[in-house]
Amino acid sequence: MVFKLRGMPQWIKVDNGRPFGDPQLGIIPVLALWVIALGTGIIWNRRRTPQDNAKVERKQGVMSNWTEWGSCADTFELQCRLWREADFNNLHYPVSRLKGKTRIEAFPGMLQSKRPYCPKQFDVQRAIDFLAQGHWKREVSKVGQIGFWGKRFSVGMKYRHQRVSVKLDPTTNHWQVFDASGNLIKERHTGITAEKLWNLDLS
Repeated sequence: MVFKLRGMPQWIKVDNGRPFGDPQLGIIPVLALWVIALGTGIIWNRRRTPQDNAKVERKQGVMSNWTEWGSCADTFELQCRLWREADFNNLHYPVSRLKGKTRIEAFPGMLQSKRPYCPKQFDVQRAIDFLAQGHWKREVSKVGQIGFWGKRFSVGMKYRHQRVSVKLDPTTNHWQVFDASGNLIKERHTGITAEKLWNLDLS
């Protein structure tokens, strides 16, 4: 809804919490991949470093006080208060560091991106190529399995209790598992398709 109203940003800066991040850095959440497939990049803050996004963290505190969220009857009332206070903050509140101007006076284009929201530009290969840049370490269980992306699959009893790494081959859309020496020991299709990612379902 926000993208329809405001357009698509070039980048989104987020912390490592859900729904865009993973506190354990074990996976890239599906919502982050969905945004990447639409052509918007994501910048994750460093772990346990809220000062990387200090202005946003401060604004959350301000909005918490202004909305008095604890007295809301339900989430709909909270959302209405958030919209109201956000409009006041952007359109009517004079900012001293902006010489008394409101934010919309100082930055007339702040509420509308020049990049319109266009679902037809959704490209699952962007998400796959992004995932292919990373690798993840896993320990093989006593029954020869690893857990990955909410699933468990076998890599072989001979590798139990060993550390393996998982990468994605963007040309085949397969997860590849490598042993400690870098030898490929297992491949498995990711299950990532355009339809499933669009529906935010990679189960």
